[in-house]
Amino acid sequence: MSTELHFPSQDHVNAAVWAAGESFRGSLDLQEYKKHLLSFFFFKYINDAKASGLLNEIAIPEKCGYDYVKAHKNNADLGGLINKAMERTAAENEWIKDIFSNIDFTSDKLGALKERNRRLRKLIADFSKKQLDFKTFLTHDRKIISRAWTYLLERFATNAGKKGGEHYTPGEVNELLGRLMMPRPGDTICDPAFGSASLLAATAMQIPHAANETPDTLVFGQEIERDNFDTGRMNLIIHGLPSRLELGDVIRKPALTTEDTLMKFDIIVSNPPFSYENFHTKEATKDSFHRFNRGVPPSTKGNYAFILHILETLTPEKGKAGIVVPHGVLFRLGTEKTIRENIVKENLLEAVIGLPANLFFGTGISAAILIFNTTKQHQDILFIDAGKEAENGKKQSRMRQQHIDKIVDTYDGFLAGGGSMDKYSRRASVYEIEKNDFNLSISRYVDTVEKKKKADIYSIQKRMEELEKEMSRAKSEMNRYLKEMEF
Repeated sequence: MSTELHFPSQDHVNAAVWAAGESFRGSLDLQEYKKHLLSFFFFKYINDAKASGLLNEIAIPEKCGYDYVKAHKNNADLGGLINKAMERTAAENEWIKDIFSNIDFTSDKLGALKERNRRLRKLIADFSKKQLDFKTFLTHDRKIISRAWTYLLERFATNAGKKGGEHYTPGEVNELLGRLMMPRPGDTICDPAFGSASLLAATAMQIPHAANETPDTLVFGQEIERDNFDTGRMNLIIHGLPSRLELGDVIRKPALTTEDTLMKFDIIVSNPPFSYENFHTKEATKDSFHRFNRGVPPSTKGNYAFILHILETLTPEKGKAGIVVPHGVLFRLGTEKTIRENIVKENLLEAVIGLPANLFFGTGISAAILIFNTTKQHQDILFIDAGKEAENGKKQSRMRQQHIDKIVDTYDGFLAGGGSMDKYSRRASVYEIEKNDFNLSISRYVDTVEKKKKADIYSIQKRMEELEKEMSRAKSEMNRYLKEMEF
């Protein structure tokens, strides 16, 4: 008889963790529901990781562990018990300080005391099932847990609408950017507007590493919204990635600094807000980090504020960045044109990749990826029109593996000296871009219009003659039959 352990499939684990959230459905709005489920998932994870010897650095205070909570699930104030366990655990460990600060399992939204306790007992029972035995996964395949976490983030983003979905980048875009960056062991990776930190995690996980181990890297980031900040911290811990994350507005007050100097990073990836309209031009002119020497973005369109910040924080020796932007960044005039011109002339822009429409959560507009490289060996820029590289769904388009592979292969070909593909991509010279007045609209460089085939007049005329002869024969035959019938 085989002694091999049988583990639940990823689909079973995903289904189990989503079903665990039923305790909150009908009582909490989607954002609160998300916070409570993710926080309890994380609480269970750090306890199981401690028990498995993978998080030895965490201190679990007495009577605050998951097993203690489970054993006392009939406590008269179960929500208070859970709150205390989480709060004391976070307070005891500086690196997760305040990570549960916005969570309250005694909220009246969960119902009166009896109903609230019933919901929370069900939550504990669900997380105690075999499908969510994190201790087993941590010794077998820890990625099962991080994939389940990512699955939850994507499910919530799908259901959240425009506002709730803007902080999560679709998984296929995360993979695409991670592969395009080609991170190596020892690289430092940063996202200055990290949201849920899924893009950071996906990029770091592209670094070659042994199975069930974590990559050799240190990740950094800054995030302005508290809930996202805490979710991102949890995300990176579950992925096993060491990090330094800061809370705050990276444009107005960057926090990743050393001795009043911006820190530099080998890889920067980001999907900053498309509608950043809180940019203060007067403050920018006095920026102590000199991030806006290439031009000051307009106050109503602050997209370039993030781009310029990122360019100033790339390591000069091997810096590479991938940024998701709205298409307006490619062609808008005014100071944005000045900034584009300066970036192109400095030979920092390496590629412009157009993505399919309806790809991002909460918006149907299409976006593009800009790739920057501080060590370009040539003056050309690659343009890719991947607008059709997706499968259209009812609510959202999805890029499949073949679509991602095609973009990555084209980019790799560009790095090797090629990159042009009919109706799909083009390697353009800086001279051509100057002729286009530094307009980076992809359609100016990649012609995707299918040319109509020229009509063969001779063949058409010949076919018409043949049809006329056939019609004449048919008429003669019909007249013969009518005559025989004496009509």
